[in-house]
Amino acid sequence: MPLTVMLHAQSKPGRSDDAVAFYRDILGDTRARPGCIGVRVIRSLDDENKITLIESWESREQQESYMAWRASGDTTAAGDDLFAAAPTFEFFDEMDA
Repeated sequence: MPLTVMLHAQSKPGRSDDAVAFYRDILGDTRARPGCIGVRVIRSLDDENKITLIESWESREQQESYMAWRASGDTTAAGDDLFAAAPTFEFFDEMDA
């Protein structure tokens, strides 16, 4: 079954649009990774600084391989001035219900 990952990010005040642009710039590489089914970016209507990425992966192993690849690059440092804290992650199995 596919894996869904929710990445929750908090942009610094006044940097929400910049954070969305940052994701727009880097997510093409994510979508091209083996096993990536898709990535959506959503922003809270109640707090524009709350941004969530909803990622779909063919397997946990492929998502973990992607995370290792992403951690080895410089995109994390590039976003440091945009975000108030490190993102948090939630992992979900799709259920046949």
